[in-house]
Amino acid sequence: MRCHLCKKESDLKNSHIIPEFLFAALYDEKHRFHELHLDTGNKYKQKGFREPLLCGDCEQLLSRYERYASKVLNGGIPLTYRRDGRIIRISGIDYRRFKLFALSTLWRTGVSKMEMFSGVTLGPHEEKLRLMILMENAGDASRYPFIVSPIMHEGDIVEALVVPPTQTRLGHQLAYRFVFGGLAWTYVACSQRPPKEVEDAALSMEGTMSMIPWALSDMRFITSMAQELVKNEVL
Repeated sequence: MRCHLCKKESDLKNSHIIPEFLFAALYDEKHRFHELHLDTGNKYKQKGFREPLLCGDCEQLLSRYERYASKVLNGGIPLTYRRDGRIIRISGIDYRRFKLFALSTLWRTGVSKMEMFSGVTLGPHEEKLRLMILMENAGDASRYPFIVSPIMHEGDIVEALVVPPTQTRLGHQLAYRFVFGGLAWTYVACSQRPPKEVEDAALSMEGTMSMIPWALSDMRFITSMAQELVKNEVL
């Protein structure tokens, strides 16, 4: 089969679409997590969402960025934090490695054939992202920026939550919202320059990023999904 990233013929690995380390908080003592569906109800799964996608070399390429991102998100490298009202400003991030991690996750969900990621339709951006990732080119800060918001409930970060990505709008531009790793990730997928507010908050080439924590109860796309699950007697 042909690797989706390098396009070479190869035996494909059962690749994670969302990196495995982001599922750590979901697993129980038997290394299982609950997957909720409106149609089929509650299921157990042993691993995160995977499908044949990448060859071994491309798996290794993306795993380098995943290891770095895991350290950023789990406190494995020294970063500087500063509060400015509600805003948390972080500095000390390696722009290229962290952005390529983020872009590789967006790209994988766009390539995936799984129902979980059917809301991500990248169109011409799929190929542009593929080439950026393959060439290890993170682009400048205005290309495919993303903003990150911690999800809070009663003073704690809600880590044990992964939500199917949904489309939204930032100004007139299409964006995709993801929830994993205790964070809401919003990517702008557009050829035009992003809104200034997005560019200011997104990861800069100097390695700084701004985050605004959000209460779980205020995130309507999550609460409406929970209400639908209750309505259909899944929860």
